[in-house]
Amino acid sequence: MPGLNVFKRLLQCLFCAGTTLMLLFIVFGGGVDSFPFNHFYWVQADTSKIPSANADVTRWTFWGVCKLSDWSSAAYDSCPGLGPAVPISPIDNFGNSTVGIPTDFINNRDNYYYLSRFSFAFILIALIFSGIGFIGSLFALFWQSMANVITFFVSLSLLFCLVASCLITAVSVMTRNQFHKEHLDAKINAASFGMIWASTGCLLILVLLSCTHMSVRAYKERKEGQSENIGPFSQQTPGGVAQPEEFANNQDQNESSGIRFFKIRRHQDKTENGSIV
Repeated sequence: MPGLNVFKRLLQCLFCAGTTLMLLFIVFGGGVDSFPFNHFYWVQADTSKIPSANADVTRWTFWGVCKLSDWSSAAYDSCPGLGPAVPISPIDNFGNSTVGIPTDFINNRDNYYYLSRFSFAFILIALIFSGIGFIGSLFALFWQSMANVITFFVSLSLLFCLVASCLITAVSVMTRNQFHKEHLDAKINAASFGMIWASTGCLLILVLLSCTHMSVRAYKERKEGQSENIGPFSQQTPGGVAQPEEFANNQDQNESSGIRFFKIRRHQDKTENGSIV
């Protein structure tokens, strides 16, 4: 049905566009000090007992740490040294000073450092593949062969986005818990985590839709191929495969021929006997 196919392609295009937009907000969240990007961060913690933090409240983003004067403030006081893939690692963020920093950040520094840095790399790759999938979905509105290309790139985007979501969730929860152990306030940002997991969910739906569409199309093509192969044999001339009706007709003809043969034979026998007499 042409109408249904067009609807599927439009739905696929909308999902790709929405996913790409959400990933853009995630990647640039914290890198731009203006609405709405300044509302996206991973962890917010009370750093008033860490002298080297130089802030009462600190937020961690993919682009660095931002200082706030008040817990509920939306505007940043300053975000020094912004750059991509800044780790969630207080000992690295606050000048390698260990004063006031929870001990787990010191003893297991590599865990926090690499989990947060790799999560940025994976989410960036997911954004690239999602963007390619979105461009492909626009072409797919007029070019059906692009469906396989979209499925390939969306699947890759799902893989990297899922890994990035797991990594950043793990390191953010670990960071919050360590501040709580020191009786310091800390929280994770619901908006950012809702966005990243929503992106993962949209990509999963896209992959399922694409795989379902490809499976249905392959099944239809297979059925059509079987019909084309069976068709010529069913219309063969004598010498081909006989149908059940042909067997029945042949059997009736054979039986009638046999009866006529015996009748003729009996008539010939009577004639011969009469002539002998």
